[in-house]
Amino acid sequence: MKRLLLMIWLGSGAVLAQSPGGGIEQFPLDSLLNIKISAATKYDQTVSEAPASVTIISSEDIARYGYRTLSDVLRSVHGFYTSNDRNYAYVGIRGFGRPTDYNDRLLLLVNGHTLNEDVYGSAAIGTDLGIDLSALDHIEIVRGPGAAVYGNNAMFAVINLVTKKGNAIDGLHINVGGSTLNESTASVLYGKQLENGMNIFFSGLYDNIEGKDLYFKEYDTDSTNHGIAHHLDWDRSYGILSTISYNDFTLQLYGVSREKGIPTGAFDADFNDPSAKTLDQRSMVEVQYHTALAVDKSLFSRVYLDHYEYRGTYPFEGIETRDATTGNWVGAELRAQWDMTTKNRFTLGAEYQQHLHADYHFWDPTQIFFDGNFPYSLFSLYVEDEHQLSENLSLSLGIRRDEYSNDVQATTPRVAVMYYPAVSSTLKLLYGEAFRAPNIYEVNYADPVSGYEANPALQPERIRTAELVLEQHISESVFGSVSLFDNRVANLIDETIDPLDSLLQFQNVSVARASGVEAELTLRIHPGIQSYVNYTYEDAKDGNSGAKLTNSPSHLFRCGASFDFFEGYSAAIAFDYESSRITLAGTKTDPYLLTDVNFFSRMFLEHVRISASITNLFNVSYATPGGFEHKEASIIQNGRVFFAKLEYTL
Repeated sequence: MKRLLLMIWLGSGAVLAQSPGGGIEQFPLDSLLNIKISAATKYDQTVSEAPASVTIISSEDIARYGYRTLSDVLRSVHGFYTSNDRNYAYVGIRGFGRPTDYNDRLLLLVNGHTLNEDVYGSAAIGTDLGIDLSALDHIEIVRGPGAAVYGNNAMFAVINLVTKKGNAIDGLHINVGGSTLNESTASVLYGKQLENGMNIFFSGLYDNIEGKDLYFKEYDTDSTNHGIAHHLDWDRSYGILSTISYNDFTLQLYGVSREKGIPTGAFDADFNDPSAKTLDQRSMVEVQYHTALAVDKSLFSRVYLDHYEYRGTYPFEGIETRDATTGNWVGAELRAQWDMTTKNRFTLGAEYQQHLHADYHFWDPTQIFFDGNFPYSLFSLYVEDEHQLSENLSLSLGIRRDEYSNDVQATTPRVAVMYYPAVSSTLKLLYGEAFRAPNIYEVNYADPVSGYEANPALQPERIRTAELVLEQHISESVFGSVSLFDNRVANLIDETIDPLDSLLQFQNVSVARASGVEAELTLRIHPGIQSYVNYTYEDAKDGNSGAKLTNSPSHLFRCGASFDFFEGYSAAIAFDYESSRITLAGTKTDPYLLTDVNFFSRMFLEHVRISASITNLFNVSYATPGGFEHKEASIIQNGRVFFAKLEYTL
């Protein structure tokens, strides 16, 4: 078996990428590594130039491996691991994945626009993202603190979703599909460049998952349907994403709505009650202006309007208790870039946000438990300076100051030294700091009936990260990287008991440290072989007790290969191994090995393509840790799922 896997990785496959018209073309290693990314510094760089450890997921990778959600993508990337509590998808990074954190220590962008909402700071990586991944040109994954450029939430990573250009699509693509989760899905993708140079891109997605019955042993009693949640794992979502570019202007639109049934009895809600559900809606509109003032100077500006809405229904003894959140904010950013010499690039930027509405409500038909609105504003100033000190040595410096109207302040620096001992080698020494501002719920929630009190003195969480990265072209077709990292997190916010009055309160009480190593090999031989293999070891501990952190696997191993098996037909296989994680109950999840396969045709019929995937091919039973709101220590994940899609191109 080991020899077979090695042969698959080393000797089979095809390096194929989506062509501008949606077809397939050859995609060698250098084409991947030379993709210009902007997530690390807000201006275009290659992987070797970026002051961070970077992974690029191309449109080819998305098609080859059949990724359908951002969570699927991150499950293949070294240093990342995922879980799903049957309501939201979560990601842990480098050993740090606090249960029920709603991904608020990760910054998520689409074409550079922040998608984290302003009430909880959450980032959507599951069906609540509402973006068809086939609409993306590539995904930029930048590890480590990004607050020196972006500010809040960019503690462990910055992820930027970059959409395709209209001229790269050049037509209309209609997709329909379904899965064994009683799912039906449809999407459209349209792109065109007009004769006057206007570039139009549009993507729309609809997904309806009816779900199946789920069994939870913790509820296996006569009064709770013997632990069976009957068709409560349903999921209905739709989303749109569009950009229109003309000359120096770009208009960007995004909107998503996702309603999800809750089968787990979360927050002590009545088990197997069909009224338990959540609704998340997110939208934004942004106008960008980017122009060259001179050969060595450029100016970027943008204005934007964002909206977030959440509604939750939780039945308790037959009474529907509800909570709700609304966030509305406007903002503007101005950034100037000056190449002072051929060896020195200087960037100065400023951003202002006015959060017009940021509220939380909690009530039932008989009483109001909490009702508050907490608007605020934010002003930020940041500076970057990149020096080419010599032919093989460069220095990148950055610092940002964020000041909130509610007295939260943060100064976050970043230093990166890049040394190029040979044309094929890059050595990066990195240091950065970042923060997460306490959200309005943590600061303001108070309910004497439930025993909660507010904490206006709550301070931001902070992280300091040191990292050493080696990137090496082993040959023209093999690229390798190794990273050593050390994260030190302070002021972690936890719910605890105030000794003065015995009420529950969010306080800065925890510290943590995580260190480890990541290694990856990427193989792309023109025109025949594509493969990857990566491994992560992470040791994450509580800084007070020295105990291992919950929801933190020590070992992650992933590999995959893509290949042609007939002319015009392609296949991929991927393996995902994860060691055990400690749950909040102190138990351990079982380690697991998952196998996914994906098949697709370049052109099944004229204008028609088909694809099919099987996730968890061998129907492995596995679970990931639950959150504070769950009676279940761990939540069972999906078994074998078959998905098929048909694409028609006009």
